[in-house]
Amino acid sequence: MKLSGFSSKNIRWPAIILGMTMPGLGQIHNGELLKGLCFFAIYQMIAIAGLRSVVLLPDNLLVAATGLVLFLVIAFYLWTIAEAARKKIPGAEPGKYNRWYFYLAIWLICMAGINSLTIHYVKSSSIEAFKIAGQSMQPAVLRGDFVLVDKTAYQRHAPCLNDVVVLTNPDNRSMVLLRKIAALPGQPLPEPTEGHAKVPHGMVYVSGENPEATGSAYFGFIPLRDLLGKARQVYWSSGSDGIRWDRIGMKVSPRNECSQGQPK
Repeated sequence: MKLSGFSSKNIRWPAIILGMTMPGLGQIHNGELLKGLCFFAIYQMIAIAGLRSVVLLPDNLLVAATGLVLFLVIAFYLWTIAEAARKKIPGAEPGKYNRWYFYLAIWLICMAGINSLTIHYVKSSSIEAFKIAGQSMQPAVLRGDFVLVDKTAYQRHAPCLNDVVVLTNPDNRSMVLLRKIAALPGQPLPEPTEGHAKVPHGMVYVSGENPEATGSAYFGFIPLRDLLGKARQVYWSSGSDGIRWDRIGMKVSPRNECSQGQPK
């Protein structure tokens, strides 16, 4: 069976190979510099706009919506390769820039530079995936769970009691921890204390589900600015017992009303 628009003579193999390394680079090789750069920009914007939007959806839709955005990104990337392979415009041939060092420079600027910045932006300000390597939140969150963490949650609303959060490790700021918010600013500590101590303003008190896990009782209160995001949904889970199908799609943070239990 012969595919419409394709023949061995018309397929542009250099454009295919270059397109595989960067969306739009195949078009640039075909002499369509502006189109190639536009395709690369569209590729970036699908990822940024899509992942910035999915965090606004309910928890039970987060994994599916994130998967849809990633599917669209991959589909567009594959389409740019096919478009570069079959598009043949008379007179549209590589110009004076048809040199290996030009393509290398474009790749370094766009993929090693801009694309890396895009990935960093999405992970730091939209959504990030984490693999749970410890047991501090068992049984609520298990070792081997993979969770999606919403980095925008506390830009849109205040932290809630019992939220499962990713926070900066107070003892090693290059690492992060997964803990539960056990008390909010102005609330009494979960453990009985002399003088009925309360959580200072601008801080939260965190704890683990596992009694052996360290928490604020060990390393003190956590500043609100060190709450990096809210863990919302498990998108994969596996362990020594194999794939835990029943946990995929499970909500991590309980649904609650943030106004309840908070001081006025």
